Amino acid sequence: MGTSYIYKRDASRLFIALRDNGKRFKLYIPKDSKPVVNGQEMDIAFLEQEDLHYVFQWNDKRFNCEIVGRDQNKAIVKVNGVEYKYSLESIFSYIRRGMINTDANKLDENNIISPMPGKIVDIFLSEGDLVNVGEPILTLEAMKMQNEITASCNGVIRKIKVQNGQSVMKDELLVEIQSIDV
Repeated sequence: MGTSYIYKRDASRLFIALRDNGKRFKLYIPKDSKPVVNGQEMDIAFLEQEDLHYVFQWNDKRFNCEIVGRDQNKAIVKVNGVEYKYSLESIFSYIRRGMINTDANKLDENNIISPMPGKIVDIFLSEGDLVNVGEPILTLEAMKMQNEITASCNGVIRKIKVQNGQSVMKDELLVEIQSIDV
């Protein structure tokens, strides 16, 4: 069973690699666990690392990997003597590209709507922040009870439509979230 990537504010370890034939690979290399490729945890063991040369083992095979050329976000990687060309993106570049290509209907699915009339007493995130499904976004006070409103998907906060102290009605748009497919 593969592990899913949990977005953090310091999500600098997730990179998207696009091979020159257009095939996409989503790579996440965490510090304390196995690498995740396209959402699946891989049993890859990194054996050696020296400057731009890496040796790793996967499926009982040893791979010598060397970065032989790099120009901005383009990289040429030689694996066991065969060259591959990749374009690398940070998580933020990938999110930005997804936001530009989003259709409005997908965005509507992830909007946070007020479940009841009340008053916004706290907002935990800002526009542009990454958010995990179930992570608190804001607190809505209704009938002297504070209700934590959470994210319905992994994504990025596109727009916060309310402010602290603002009164809201039932079904009022509170936050727009752009989901991220990992």
